[in-house]
Amino acid sequence: MDIDRLNIDYGIANHLTFVAGNGGLPFIAIRNQSATALISLHGGQILSFKPIDENVDMLFLSSKSFYEDGKAIRGGIPVCWPWFGPDPKGLQRPNHGFVRTHLWKVLSTTSTDTETKVSLQFIESQKKEKTWKKPFTLKLEFTIGETLSLELVTHNTGDNPFSITQAFHTYFHVGDINQVQVLGLEGCDYFDKLDQGKEKTQTSIVTIAEEIDRIYMNVDNLLTVIDPVFKRRIEIASQHCKTGVVWNPWQKTSRKMADLANQDYKHFVCVETGNIAFDLIQIQPGGEHRLHSNFKILRH
Repeated sequence: MDIDRLNIDYGIANHLTFVAGNGGLPFIAIRNQSATALISLHGGQILSFKPIDENVDMLFLSSKSFYEDGKAIRGGIPVCWPWFGPDPKGLQRPNHGFVRTHLWKVLSTTSTDTETKVSLQFIESQKKEKTWKKPFTLKLEFTIGETLSLELVTHNTGDNPFSITQAFHTYFHVGDINQVQVLGLEGCDYFDKLDQGKEKTQTSIVTIAEEIDRIYMNVDNLLTVIDPVFKRRIEIASQHCKTGVVWNPWQKTSRKMADLANQDYKHFVCVETGNIAFDLIQIQPGGEHRLHSNFKILRH
């Protein structure tokens, strides 16, 4: 993509600038009176969000992330679509779908002193994935202000219905994983992916002292990450979804991941919201589905 052309067409003086990021990928740098943010057009992925009065980024980004075509960036908020997890048909297609590894198109940018909006689009003709033959258009809107909001809209532009799973795969930056708590999942049933997918029940607040990979069902619309080290809580308010994921690879699995440093697991937790597993979304011809999440930092 032509960075100069993007700045001419969509740049906003003193608020929004297109820059060549890591690996030469096109990034959007945002600064308004409320917050700063960084968005990669590769993957349609926000990499950084920091309110003006915060010293620490809300999002974790690995220093060993890959920045190249066909590979996902490790951190921020990757978009998983049109499936979450392994290829549901076993066709060797990439985990979590294909939109997180290709470029998105800019639709529009707007800004006030305190809030900036960026709308991106991904359409069938832009992708290299050849095994998804269902006509669609995706729109992803970011709102950067005192809070961060994401909305992903799936449009079925074909003549037949299709089904999707999807998620915002959010990496939260935390001071010490051993002290983190996740509130709002008490009483929820979940599938434990580290124990052959067995169904279990969350009987207390979620704490993390080892590798964790759980898909929670019938999740409340409000979850909270408590981070005592950074003295803050992060509220996650979601709409149009019933499932959530809590994931941390811990030490052993981290060492097998080329795009994570050995000690990175101590400084992030993924609390993901979306339509996952049984929460399959069918979209009729001409129809749409909206997945919305808002993230708010509160002082602890």
